[in-house]
Amino acid sequence: MLNRIGAIFMAVALLLSSNVKGQDDPVLFKVNGKEVNVSEFQYIYNKTNGEKADYSEKSLKEYLDLYVNFKLQVAEGVDIGLSEKPEVKREQDQYKRQLASTYLTDREITEKLVREAYERSKEDRKISHIFIAADQNADEKQKREAFERVKKIKGELTAQNFNDLAKQYSDDKYSNANGGNLGWFTALQLPYGLETATYETKKGAFSDVVTTNKGYHIVRVDDVRPAFGRIKVAHVLLRTKKNPERAELLADSLYNTLKEGAKFEELASKYSQDNATKNRGGQLGWIGINSYAQDFEKAIFALEQDGNISKPVKTEAGWHILKRYQGIKNPKYQDVKSEITNKIKRKPRFEIIQDALVADIKKEGSYKEDEAVKKELIDLLKKENTFLTYKWKAQKDPNIENKALFSIGNIKGTIREFMSIAQRAHSERMNEQPRTIEAAVDRIIKKLATQKCLAYEETQLDKRYPEFKALMREYEEGILLFEVKKQLVWDKASSDEDGLKAFYEANKDNYKWKQRANVTFYTLRTDDKKMVKKVQCKAKKKSAENLKSMYNKDREVVQTTSGIYEEGKNMELDKLKWKAGTVSKGYSKDGSTYFTKIEEIIAPSIKTLDEARGYVVADYQDNLEKELIKKLKEKFTVEINEDVLKSMIK
Repeated sequence: MLNRIGAIFMAVALLLSSNVKGQDDPVLFKVNGKEVNVSEFQYIYNKTNGEKADYSEKSLKEYLDLYVNFKLQVAEGVDIGLSEKPEVKREQDQYKRQLASTYLTDREITEKLVREAYERSKEDRKISHIFIAADQNADEKQKREAFERVKKIKGELTAQNFNDLAKQYSDDKYSNANGGNLGWFTALQLPYGLETATYETKKGAFSDVVTTNKGYHIVRVDDVRPAFGRIKVAHVLLRTKKNPERAELLADSLYNTLKEGAKFEELASKYSQDNATKNRGGQLGWIGINSYAQDFEKAIFALEQDGNISKPVKTEAGWHILKRYQGIKNPKYQDVKSEITNKIKRKPRFEIIQDALVADIKKEGSYKEDEAVKKELIDLLKKENTFLTYKWKAQKDPNIENKALFSIGNIKGTIREFMSIAQRAHSERMNEQPRTIEAAVDRIIKKLATQKCLAYEETQLDKRYPEFKALMREYEEGILLFEVKKQLVWDKASSDEDGLKAFYEANKDNYKWKQRANVTFYTLRTDDKKMVKKVQCKAKKKSAENLKSMYNKDREVVQTTSGIYEEGKNMELDKLKWKAGTVSKGYSKDGSTYFTKIEEIIAPSIKTLDEARGYVVADYQDNLEKELIKKLKEKFTVEINEDVLKSMIK
């Protein structure tokens, strides 16, 4: 029996469909007046047949027949009321919520971020910054003062004095001595706001003020280059702390040895003083920019070809000899999409883009907050005087809990829902600044509004994306198909014993045993060749029980099992001559001997219903489905546009 997912395989196949009905999308066929366009049929035909989708007349007609049968069963599900069953509607709604949520996240947020990061990763950018520290969770006065400082600096900035002002004002002690120079970066290495400023600012120019959790930044783009990409590299490290002269001499010696053909991995394992890598041939793995100190990275990326080995390179750690194994520049989007997706979902940028999406949804859905209800809520929370503590518990108040704090479209966010979130949202209530009831209420309303806005957007997906509408239709039809098959085919085949017996009687010639053998398998707990030969000879004429009584007086020498086997089902038996009394030569293993005897040959015969039940039930299901399709073709009108079908033939 098919499971539910198997029953809706045709529905799932439309997941990536992006065909839209239009003037070039004629109706291919109708079932009970319901139209099926060429785009729908074409996509499912391609998806199911893959490379065999040759659009030959034979192939198209065969698949059209299958798809018509699918639509007939869906029409029957609607006609007999299965689409209105509470459990069916509940499952359809559940599928829709799950798919809409995934679709919205992937289409509106993830895909946009992944594509953006991929395009940015094609370039490396060298930047400097002026940084004014201001913890965004600090009090408002500190943030305001810091912001006023950075605004003043921004007003004084020119292309010529950036480095001087960075040295004078920047709170980044690691870069201000160098005029704010931070070095080279690529995508996914900076906080999203800084990255965006880096990639949206032209070379030589500086950005507007950028806010991060740590404070305020002004970014200048100093240089732009094609991305260095990544290099898979290994090294031999010789530390210089104890004996720098000896380390340098050994590095030169090893380099010359490598030039003469020595294996890098062997030298790394023997001489490298990097304990983390020496046991794996010095492998550092994949290196991108900003993974190590700049002098070390410069040497790594100077290796232009796979297999290149560097001259000894000096860093603070010691002397290195490097070997390049592989390099990747400008990878294809599909090759890195999964990797970028995983990185993005772990970073705050996901929330930033989600906030931007929610802002757009609010505009399109006419989001409105009810200030009077919000004030009523705040007044209530102030009376309790515990909202900003762990002691607070959400109180049920039928007088206000159903009042709407806001609305978007026909969706509302109520005080009851606010209370439910607030009970769990400890950080938004107690930890974030400013620590006031008004600010905490705003933060929790924002959290609730985000949920409601995304829920609202999910209800609009079928209007925005025709392919999503098609996907949902196919899921709904797939669930109906499952219910029709379950009720009219699978359950009936399992429970209709009289019908099953009648079908068996009418078709029992299809359920036959081939020739079978009644077999005894012997195990002799001895490797005495004379005894084995004697037992085998007697086994030809005597029964297993007789042999046991003869040889098992002191200990259990003879052991047996038996069974009936159909010809062609046992490789060892098929090697023997199928004749009653045949005894195999046998074999010895671990002090025991094993052989087989064919006791009798059972002629071919018809299986009983119990013996063939699994096969009979499966065939009965197929028969019931054929009968169902036949009845449905009589019940519903099927109209096929032959001209459209002919136009598809290649």
